[in-house]
Amino acid sequence: MNGFKQWMDRTGTGSVLLLAVLLVVVFPLAFDLFRLNLVGKYLSYAFVALGLVMLWGYGGVLSLGQGVFFGLGGYAMAMFLKLEASDPETTKIQSTPGIPDFMDWNQITELPAFWVPF
Repeated sequence: MNGFKQWMDRTGTGSVLLLAVLLVVVFPLAFDLFRLNLVGKYLSYAFVALGLVMLWGYGGVLSLGQGVFFGLGGYAMAMFLKLEASDPETTKIQSTPGIPDFMDWNQITELPAFWVPF
């Protein structure tokens, strides 16, 4: 049994190192940008799943509070990307440059107070 434990320790550490090298070095060279972003998304979901497994399985607690932070982060990222896409130099909106396109469609002429960048 002691030999099996030593073998598991060696191969477990080796496989983690191999996976890290594979993710950091080989994936960016072997895959295009779409596939690389897809792998990043899957790894993010795996990280969330591991957190839920640890919370539910070991802690026995059902908590959905992390979903609030995930949602707020996604909402903030969407707001940032919409503002970046509506940059006055690169936007195609001539009537109200500097605001996102959906605000122009709804005849909103200025950003709300909570959207104004720092």
